[in-house]
Amino acid sequence: MTGRFELTESTMSHAVNFDYTHFLSESSREHWTFTQALHAQISRWRRKTIEEYDDFPSEAFLHSVSGTLSAHYSDVSNLIRLIDEAKKQHITALNIMLPYALDDSELDKIRRRTRCDIVQHKGETEWLCVAMKTKNAT
Repeated sequence: MTGRFELTESTMSHAVNFDYTHFLSESSREHWTFTQALHAQISRWRRKTIEEYDDFPSEAFLHSVSGTLSAHYSDVSNLIRLIDEAKKQHITALNIMLPYALDDSELDKIRRRTRCDIVQHKGETEWLCVAMKTKNAT
């Protein structure tokens, strides 16, 4: 689902791929009970620290977003949560594979809420290239 993606030598260890299409496919198979849904929400509220892994940075990222995203949320909401979590983990670039292209209003909302540079690539596979703005950026 995720992995290291080499944009440049300087960002290689902080860039992650995320297959949102796979997430949607897997989450559509889940049928949670009320208790499971409540437990997941409480876990999100309680989680204060990011777990560190010795593996790829994407492993910690995948673990952290697994309790944050939900098929019950809109795509825009999920993508905003995904980008916010990437920021928390100091990921500088995030590539998100999509099942379909987002419309301009959806992209604008995500850009406004996350304050990131986002480019949508259309073709055989739809994907977003998200660049986190650094403090030094204008």
